[in-house]
Amino acid sequence: MATIKEIKELALHAARGTAPENFSNENVNDALRDELRAMCSSINEFKRNQYDIFDIIIETVDNVVPQKVIDRIGMFAEVKTVGHGQKAMFKRKVGKNRAKQFLTQVGLSGVYETFRLDTETFTVEAHAIGGAGTIDFDRMLDGSEDMADVMEIVTEGLTDSVFYEVEKALIAAYSASGVPEANRKEDNAFNAKNMQSLVNVVRAYARGAVIFACPEFVAAMGPDQIGDIAYKAVYSPKDIEDIANTGYIKMFRGTPIVQMPQSFIDENNDKTALNPQYAFVLPAGDEKVVKVVLEGDTQMWTRDNRDRSIEINAEKKIGAAILTYHNWAIYKNKAIADTSASLYGF
Repeated sequence: MATIKEIKELALHAARGTAPENFSNENVNDALRDELRAMCSSINEFKRNQYDIFDIIIETVDNVVPQKVIDRIGMFAEVKTVGHGQKAMFKRKVGKNRAKQFLTQVGLSGVYETFRLDTETFTVEAHAIGGAGTIDFDRMLDGSEDMADVMEIVTEGLTDSVFYEVEKALIAAYSASGVPEANRKEDNAFNAKNMQSLVNVVRAYARGAVIFACPEFVAAMGPDQIGDIAYKAVYSPKDIEDIANTGYIKMFRGTPIVQMPQSFIDENNDKTALNPQYAFVLPAGDEKVVKVVLEGDTQMWTRDNRDRSIEINAEKKIGAAILTYHNWAIYKNKAIADTSASLYGF
């Protein structure tokens, strides 16, 4: 059996999709599952090794989740990790836009609060989010379930929670008074002309822009039409190539499209974590308007159920805030059904 240090290394490689020397990615996953399975070969072995197993999962999650978030939204989001009880301190630029700036972040009981900024630094508060999964120990013993699945579920769930918090804060920011009509569009079908007008607004404030949207919104962006001439709209050759290779377009008139990772929150696959009606046009290459904080280590604990299954709980402190001064925009396509529901069940 490998040492705990070696298993932690395997877990990190498996979560990152990499492999140490003399391993393939597939061998890493198989080796990790074999090691974790050996630590759970009986209920007594699981209880004996429980805290080592949790240390492996926690260290993997806390190393992988921040990088996954940065990889997806780092071009327009500033992500900070701090210890338990510490405050994430962010700096903002001051100048001609100072009077327009306000901050939207989560407050008590999940309510998003908006307030104006009058200092060069500000903090973003984090709040605890958590989830639980149940492992049937008999299925664990026969190999149908294992702790590697738990680690993957926890990692994906916490990453999804960050995107959920970012989207909710973005939508909440637009309920604030004083946001210009030029920064928002709402249509009953995708309108390329209106999307381009939003991109133009954002580009006026930054060196570039990026469109941040769910897969459903991107799929509905459809063929493009330049100008008002009543010719049939068509996809560009590059769009056709992207659709053939990836299933969706990656660029809108020179503006990159970043897809938010959508997920279902029920087994019927009809409730989604994110609202697919919205796309956000955010500045790139300048001050990042999205601020994300991940506070402290992930916490894990178990509860034994009467049917001998084990409920495994995980909790992480996450916060998101939107720094706004008229330099980003929002588009709502009402033709797309709003399938979103609370990721946290309330």
